[in-house]
Amino acid sequence: MLKKCLPNVEYDVYSYTTTIHTLARKLFSKNGEIDEDLDIKGVLKEEETDLSKRRILKKSYTDIILVFDFEPHCDSPEFEKIKKMLEYFTDSSNMGKLYNNYPMMQSYKHLKKMPDNDFMNRKIAREDASKYKDIVNNESCYKNLSKYNYPIFMGIIGHHLMKANYILNKKYELMNRDEFINLDYIKIYDIEWRSNRKDGVVDVLNTFVFFIVEYNSTRMLEKVKEFM
Repeated sequence: MLKKCLPNVEYDVYSYTTTIHTLARKLFSKNGEIDEDLDIKGVLKEEETDLSKRRILKKSYTDIILVFDFEPHCDSPEFEKIKKMLEYFTDSSNMGKLYNNYPMMQSYKHLKKMPDNDFMNRKIAREDASKYKDIVNNESCYKNLSKYNYPIFMGIIGHHLMKANYILNKKYELMNRDEFINLDYIKIYDIEWRSNRKDGVVDVLNTFVFFIVEYNSTRMLEKVKEFM
């Protein structure tokens, strides 16, 4: 997605090979709060033994983005701490910005066609989350990532923007720039968390794709509208 949508941006990817719930337990002090001076790269570097991955963490970056799965079916959940992480990691150019994906990253391609008007109501039961990758592979018409082009990515982003608007405001339509700038990730989390607790389901939504729009919201929202 970064290659197709932001071809001139240089970046490194560090793979954290466990869940956000595990990371949450590492970030909080004994008083149950995140240190105001927390350096996420430093935290990860302390435990990383792979030299090539340590080199990634030693570099300086203009932006840091944290991309994780919501994991509604986690055996040892830390949902309260994850909410505090969302409240802390709000600025990619400072402490970093956290993007949660519901129920997990594969949600970006959980589209049966384009346009997919049924996406508005697409949910996943908690007991099905462990097999979500298989569900997406069976239902998606966009299985082969190598065949994605710029228009397809714009269509994907558009569907998730409309879904976020529907979750927050019950309006299944594209946001304008002001609405997008004020997009409330914490409120989305609260709604998803409550739905998981109360009804055992989460709305399918990928928030990482919004990073593409945030990079240049005016231009990207125009492009999304064009290809929707």
